[in-house]
Amino acid sequence: MLGGLFGGSLIPAQNIQDPFASQRMILQRNAEYVLRVRVGSDTQHLETIDVNYERTPIKIDTPNFKGYITVRVFGFNGLMSDPCHPPPAQADYFANGFSRKALYSIQVVGRFQRENLTANDIMFGNYFDQRLPLPPFSGLFEWFMKRMDRTLVLDMKSDTPSATSPLLATVQKLSYWNGDLHGSEQTNVPEVNNMILRELHPIDGAFDSDGRVAEYFPIKDTLNKDSKKRRRYFEKSSHRQHWKIKPTDMYAMDFYSPFVDVNHQCVRMPNSVVEPMPFFDGDQPLRYECRTRDGRHTFFVVQFELIPASRTRQLRPRHNRPRREYRDSGYEREILDPPPPYSEEA
Repeated sequence: MLGGLFGGSLIPAQNIQDPFASQRMILQRNAEYVLRVRVGSDTQHLETIDVNYERTPIKIDTPNFKGYITVRVFGFNGLMSDPCHPPPAQADYFANGFSRKALYSIQVVGRFQRENLTANDIMFGNYFDQRLPLPPFSGLFEWFMKRMDRTLVLDMKSDTPSATSPLLATVQKLSYWNGDLHGSEQTNVPEVNNMILRELHPIDGAFDSDGRVAEYFPIKDTLNKDSKKRRRYFEKSSHRQHWKIKPTDMYAMDFYSPFVDVNHQCVRMPNSVVEPMPFFDGDQPLRYECRTRDGRHTFFVVQFELIPASRTRQLRPRHNRPRREYRDSGYEREILDPPPPYSEEA
């Protein structure tokens, strides 16, 4: 997807006479903006999600999709749905060194309720509402990324750009089971996915012992626990078209990245290079959508937004954890659509 694939490679080269320009830009962004994450069934129905809270996932229930969405961000210190509810001091999801694999996570557990769908019909990725300022030689980089990800569909030069892949071929972890089947009762439910595990009773093997989504997916009637093998299998369109997605099937999916640091609005590359994150600022959110390939139906949306810090205020810490709220507290109004400027005729 755009965040993980484009990384710092589409950012214009920094001034070699000032090698710390990128670091200063990142620090300035962190001082000027606060992260907020919203989730919903489409872009018109988004609500703020409590990031890193395992017991309060957002529930989606539409004719297209029914299930739960959980978002985790390593070191999150942004806005919550309730200013009296400070961000967790530490998310259990990132424990035991898992933050080396994931700096953020979008987890989806539920059913696709539309009829006559195949794995080739459901796409997931980044969508934008305005043309992007692409740097020179971006076409060469797009060609290179398509060679690395054969399922990637890029449309970066249109008025509404996008970078998407078939959902079942791009998520890092995927479990599947018949919705009528349930696993054994657990006496000690882990904190990660605590509410979902208690509510859904997924089959044994769909989640690991720490509560995270596991790889548990059949390929040619053989249970597969290797995510790379499953992703290679779905590279072929014939395999995707053969896999039928039924309303009775349950899917648990986890999409994450070790490079994209949405909390600090930067990309952390393996060679320790840190670059400002492209196409993510106060005017341009980073939006992930799951749609049908023809774009007619949307299943769910996860949107990372940068809210100007001047539009929020710092509250007194609670339990030694920082809190922040909108200056217009008491009700949540649409931050991205401020009121029109004052005029004497109004």
